[in-house]
Amino acid sequence: MSNTELYVVNGKVYEQKKGYSPETGEDIGYEKGAKMIKRNYDQNPDDIIAHFMGRNIIEDILAQPGVAGIRMFYALNELGLRQLVLVGTDETGKNVLNYSEVGDNGQITKKKGIVTGSVRCCPPYCDGNEHPDGQIGWA
Repeated sequence: MSNTELYVVNGKVYEQKKGYSPETGEDIGYEKGAKMIKRNYDQNPDDIIAHFMGRNIIEDILAQPGVAGIRMFYALNELGLRQLVLVGTDETGKNVLNYSEVGDNGQITKKKGIVTGSVRCCPPYCDGNEHPDGQIGWA
């Protein structure tokens, strides 16, 4: 049985790895990443280029029981700006919106999963190297 699956977007067929394991994702390298970013910028020059989210909240999401990874939703905030909303996801692909935790006294408590979307957008919060004006210099 194959570890990949095919899917169709805008009439084009793509292949991706199956499942929601902690191993999902790979290092695509600078060159491929730069080409992908430039392609997006060329098609959307007035849009948000990037988002920044701090390590602590990402680690908090990943530390929740049963979380295998993070799902990133495209969203619009109350000002109409593109944002990311992140939520932990288990190995079946289900969003972890609630979970149970056993306390020191043995009592089970229900907790809400972390859903975060307070990210910094670029622009305006850029370091000056993100603008792909022919050559992306985010190295």
